Amino acid sequence: MDIKYRGFVVWGGGIVVVLGAFMLFVALGWPGSANNCLWGSHTIPPQGAAAFMPPSARASAAIRNAYAALERQVAKDNSCYCEAFSVPDAALGSKGVRQNVNTWFNLYAIGTSLIVAFGVYYSRDNNETKLIGGTTAMPDLYIFAVLFLGLGSMWFHGSLKEWAGMFDTASMYTFMGFLLFFTIRRLWDNAWFFWFAYVGTILLFTIVGEVFSAQNPSAPVSEILILILVGVYFLFELILWANDGADAWYKNVWSHIWFGGNKVSWWWWAGVASILSAMFFWTASQTGGFMCWPTSFFQPHGLLWHPLAGACATFIYFYWKYDAA
Repeated sequence: MDIKYRGFVVWGGGIVVVLGAFMLFVALGWPGSANNCLWGSHTIPPQGAAAFMPPSARASAAIRNAYAALERQVAKDNSCYCEAFSVPDAALGSKGVRQNVNTWFNLYAIGTSLIVAFGVYYSRDNNETKLIGGTTAMPDLYIFAVLFLGLGSMWFHGSLKEWAGMFDTASMYTFMGFLLFFTIRRLWDNAWFFWFAYVGTILLFTIVGEVFSAQNPSAPVSEILILILVGVYFLFELILWANDGADAWYKNVWSHIWFGGNKVSWWWWAGVASILSAMFFWTASQTGGFMCWPTSFFQPHGLLWHPLAGACATFIYFYWKYDAA
C-alpha cells in the first residue's frame, strides 16, 4: 500500500473499531454501574446504582414516592451535562443511548479527522518532510486523536456508565497529550521519548483520573488534569516560538503573538478562539447553567462544545502543516 493512503486506513479503521463497538453496546445494552455524574454533588447512596432501579408494581406508595423524589433530584442536581435522560435506563443499562444530542453530534469528528487525513495525504503526495506530513506515524496518530476526540465522548453520553466515562476522558488526554509531546518532539528530536511519554501519560492520567473521581464524585478531577496538560503544552509552545529564528527570543515570541513576518500563527489563534468559545458553551450549559434546557433539542454541550473542540484540533493541524518553524 502506498504510504500516502495510510491516513485514510487509520481513519476508516478507527471508525470501524471505536464506532462499531459503540453501536454493539447500543444494540445490546450497557453493563456496569451508573456514572457518578448521576449524583451530582450529593453523597452516593449506599446501594449505589441500585437506588435508581424502578420499584415494582407491588411496591408501597411510600417507596414509589421516594423513588419519584429521587428521580426529580437527579434531574435537578446531576452533573451529566444538562441533557435530560431516563434514570431507569441509565441504572438498568438499557439498549439505545441516554443523551441523543450530546451523543450523536460527536459524529462531527468523522469530518474533522477526514479533513486532517486529506491534509496528510496531500503532504505525503508532495513529499513533504515535516513531522506532521512526512512518512512517520505521527500524522496517522494525530488523525486518530482527532477522530477519537469525538467518538470517545460518545461512549459516556450514550451510556452514562462509569467505565464508559473513561473513554471520554481518555479521548481528551489522547488529544491534549499529542499537543504537548508533539511540541516537545519539534524541540527535541527523540522519537523514543515521544512514544514513551505520550502513551505513558494517557495511561497514567486515565487511571489516576478514574481513581480520584470515583473517590470524589463532585471534584473536577479530569478538568484539573486537562488544565495541567494545557499549561505545560503552552509553556513548551512559548519555548518553541522563542527558538524560532535568529532574533532575540522575545522578538520571536512577539512575532507569533502579533502574526508578524511570514508566520502563520493565525491558524494557532483560530484554534485558541475555537476552544475558548467551546469552553464558554461547556460552562454555560452545565446542569443549572443559564444555557441549560434539559428537554430541548438545543443542547449547547453537544451542538457547540463538541464541534468547536473539533475545530480547534483541525486548526492546530494546519498550524503545524504551514508553520515555518
